[in-house]
Amino acid sequence: MSPVHPDTLAALTSGIQSEVASYVFYIEAAKKSEAAQHKEVLKQLAHEEKEHFQILERQYDSLVRSEKWISTADVLKQGGLPEIDEEMGRQHQDLIDEVARASSLKTILEIAFRLEEEAHTLFKGAADNAHSEEARKIFTQLSRFEEGHMRMVREMQQQLL
Repeated sequence: MSPVHPDTLAALTSGIQSEVASYVFYIEAAKKSEAAQHKEVLKQLAHEEKEHFQILERQYDSLVRSEKWISTADVLKQGGLPEIDEEMGRQHQDLIDEVARASSLKTILEIAFRLEEEAHTLFKGAADNAHSEEARKIFTQLSRFEEGHMRMVREMQQQLL
């Protein structure tokens, strides 16, 4: 077994922070949304961001402990997945404040698209610079998840036109 490249752990750490921020954002945005249809989509996105956080946390833990990648399916089957607690949410107070200041769903969706685009760029870059095939696979999968979120947000934006 070869040691895990520090860039891989750094990318996982950045990804974890990104997913927590997106989760916090979507929870706050769902609270603010008045339309039930949009509220449900925002809650769904929050749930998916939480799953991504859990995947990244488990991968990081596995790499630090055993220097092995685990499949996403295996991660999500594991019990006792890490939770996003209130303290983690407080670390993103600026984002919570940005949602609070948003005067419309249009503005909220612009913020959402920005967050998804940033996460996609992060994971795509990590995949492109991966030091192992396993890392490339995981980061590519995560970048595709973010592409799906970008499409969902775009669809919601189109509905507002």
